[in-house]
Amino acid sequence: MNKFRQFSNKKNVIIGTLKMNGKTFRNWKTSSITRNFNKVIGFVPIIKENDIHKLLELVLNEADLIKIGALKKLSTLSYRNLSEKNKKDLIIAKLQATIELIKYYSVIYNWPKVNITFYQGLFYVYCCQKIYKDNPGECLKRKTQLLESFIFRHKIEINREMRRWLTKTSKEAEKYLKDDKTLQFINTKITCKIKLMQENKNILLKSAMKFYMGGTKKDKTYNCVTELKVFEKDIKEIGSYPGEYHYLLAKAYGHQGDDESALKHLRIARKAEVVDTKTRNINKKVQEYYEKIYARVNKFQNN
Repeated sequence: MNKFRQFSNKKNVIIGTLKMNGKTFRNWKTSSITRNFNKVIGFVPIIKENDIHKLLELVLNEADLIKIGALKKLSTLSYRNLSEKNKKDLIIAKLQATIELIKYYSVIYNWPKVNITFYQGLFYVYCCQKIYKDNPGECLKRKTQLLESFIFRHKIEINREMRRWLTKTSKEAEKYLKDDKTLQFINTKITCKIKLMQENKNILLKSAMKFYMGGTKKDKTYNCVTELKVFEKDIKEIGSYPGEYHYLLAKAYGHQGDDESALKHLRIARKAEVVDTKTRNINKKVQEYYEKIYARVNKFQNN
């Protein structure tokens, strides 16, 4: 009898819980808990689209789960019976998708996935060079972007060896793609990120950072604002997005003491689209830096 009562009590508790949280359980498949769980373990929505260019659009512009689903769909597409042009489009799409995915996994600190996706990207680079044969410029350009996304995967972001690898790849790509704005922007971005990290540090810390990361360009007058402004009208073409570009430019202005210009670009960055984890992470940094600069300006005004 006691065992029956015990079972009956447990049954009532379970039924009560289900009744109290009815909406949660009814909408379980679309709840935030399930979506986050799916991201972690790799379950994603099934993407029915087969068009290479439309799948790439999903990778570049959609939310995280859709992005991952589009990459999985791209990775299943075969090169058989494809024209030479479509083979090239497919391998470039696969490469671009791995670059986007590394940026996502980096933000959520999923290091195993970052590493696996990076090596998958290197394999795609190898395949790309086989397809492009004597003119592998586009493959080397994507490899440079791949290395850049991998370099910025940690909070202690850049190390000397990775920089050498990226610089070497970028120079190889430039042999085939002269004056390519994406390659120019990557080099400018890395130079400025290092310069901004190392400025205003004490001598010991600056020396340690230079030893680990390498120095910036030998020219001490290298002006990040001037160098970055060149790309302002080509944000999409250079593989960046408004939040990232204007945040970096604002930091360059901030380091020069031009707080008004920094605030101007931070306001532009704040209005940029937030569509996935990558853009959400930048938006958070923008908000924090905006508050810092705003407080600094008003402090001086009050004085």
